[in-house]
Amino acid sequence: MLHTLPRPGSGLQTLPGTGDVLVRARADSPAPDPGVFAAAVARYRALERLREFRSRLYGCLALRADALFELADAVLCADHAVTSLVHLCLEPEFTRGHGALYDALSAGRIDDEQLFSLLTAALPPLVDDAEARGWIAQHDVIDHGLVEVALAGVPAGQAAAVRDACARWTRLRFAVDATAYPRPDAVCSPGREHVHNGACHCKGSSKTAPGWEYQFTAAIGHLRTAWAALADVARTAPATRTEQTVAQVRNVLRRLHQAGNTGRGAPLFIFDAGYSAAALTDGLLGCPAHILVRLAAGSVFYADAVTWDGKNGRPARRGPAVHCLEPADFAADTGQGPKGRKKPLPPNPEPGETLTLPDTPLYGTVRAEAWHGVHPLIHGDRGWFAGRKHLPVLRGTLIHVTVEQLPDGRDPHRSMWLWHAGPGPLSLDELWRAYLARFDIETSKPQCCHRRGLSALSSVPSRSVFMKAA
Repeated sequence: MLHTLPRPGSGLQTLPGTGDVLVRARADSPAPDPGVFAAAVARYRALERLREFRSRLYGCLALRADALFELADAVLCADHAVTSLVHLCLEPEFTRGHGALYDALSAGRIDDEQLFSLLTAALPPLVDDAEARGWIAQHDVIDHGLVEVALAGVPAGQAAAVRDACARWTRLRFAVDATAYPRPDAVCSPGREHVHNGACHCKGSSKTAPGWEYQFTAAIGHLRTAWAALADVARTAPATRTEQTVAQVRNVLRRLHQAGNTGRGAPLFIFDAGYSAAALTDGLLGCPAHILVRLAAGSVFYADAVTWDGKNGRPARRGPAVHCLEPADFAADTGQGPKGRKKPLPPNPEPGETLTLPDTPLYGTVRAEAWHGVHPLIHGDRGWFAGRKHLPVLRGTLIHVTVEQLPDGRDPHRSMWLWHAGPGPLSLDELWRAYLARFDIETSKPQCCHRRGLSALSSVPSRSVFMKAA
């Protein structure tokens, strides 16, 4: 396909590296338009990459491969939300009867590891489009050659940390988020648990319904878009979500290494407030990855204890506390009940790093404060650390982000607290912008997870998996 490019008034001219020369152009013919020629070459190469991706995708289908592949094309090409199998089998891309569709969903098999390896290798580099790459080219002012000269005599460990911090514009970012698929009427479906359901109209504040919970890992870009490249999905349970999340992140790192995505800095994994920052930090300790977790209001972190030579008495176990609270919440709590705070809390210590960005287009003045080297208080009688005799000290960076306004002009009713841990420190500007890009995964989840649609019932990947590859 597109092995040749027609030229006005002449024969066919072969594109570079696409085949043998067919007909030599006449000497008196006009010169080809370089723009048309370059566009045809780019189009041909894009089609070749798409053809290779589709061929490898077909190889991931173990049983009922033809029917499943046509079903994937039908999901991709449908011009409406897929909510019915009957409507899906009427799509032109699905050339079989509705019986073959049900048979493919019932008896078809997909090699999950091969599929996720394909997505991890092919999709993350495509997250940033031409606009994002142009924006990165304007903001990337790091002279990497000069950096290498400056690191000539630096120890290997410190030099690696500097290179990782300077890899901001090439670093892969992955957003991890769980979503519920409520199935209250499917009594015979296995593995149902009570999962969060915001649309539940039941009495009380539980907002849960019997169903399944799925967790997605998707690559996101440097600019806010409506696209994210899904790289992994797994059915999880609230009781074992931390173990499954750690295993999912480790699998993504392994596939990235197998795909040769090295030299771009340690990837950054971004989590919402429903995850335990301490458990993820401990579970991924030693892995070449950064984590960024949003913290719940009221979290407390501690600096290292201050000591000096000649100090008498028992050494302190921890230093000053940093409370994730609004300024008004430091006052004494005079509410009723024995747990009310009778005295005001001491103010937080001064941050070790501060960043102020005036007049940003969407948020006005943005201020970020960071406390480096703080650690949470870990309890060994419950959760991830239950049963351990020796509890670790997990140090990281606590970040406080405040903005002047929200994108729709409303005043923010609260600030944002983030926890970062990884092989080395990263810039505050990179971290707070990376968390905002996490919201792209909300619009890129399969449609079945927001309504009762098709893909949660089947093993067919959703539309957002393939559109970026196309």
